[in-house]
Amino acid sequence: MLKPFLNIAALLGALLLVTACPPKPEPYRPPEPEPEDPVLAVTVPGAYGVSGGNQVYNPDRHQLSVLECPDGTQLFRLIDVGERKVLSIGNLPVTLQKGKELKLDYRVMVNGYTLQSQTYENVEVLKVTSQMIWLKKDEGTYFVLKR
Repeated sequence: MLKPFLNIAALLGALLLVTACPPKPEPYRPPEPEPEDPVLAVTVPGAYGVSGGNQVYNPDRHQLSVLECPDGTQLFRLIDVGERKVLSIGNLPVTLQKGKELKLDYRVMVNGYTLQSQTYENVEVLKVTSQMIWLKKDEGTYFVLKR
């Protein structure tokens, strides 16, 4: 008659032992990095997805220049001397920070006449390096600028 009580006591002791031990903590897993924006893979300077079509740097035809304006902004230009065409992207602060939004002015001129002119608001600064700047208006419109 004593045997069933010993089995129950052993079972209760095992149960108490199992419930008294804290569960093993999950191993630390660092958060997964955010996927990189595909715009950052573009390394050719230019304006992409703008009205009138992409305006992209071709080293055989174009010159690049950056002007610092007296008002503390920069003006990026892509110049095609043969076509007398100038693409300018202006109103950019000299100091840019990733994640900030800004307003930029976009203009295409041929022979001194403006063919296209547009102000883009809420343009996000995706990345800034000592050589390049990536700006994004939306999934289809972005700007890659050489410093």
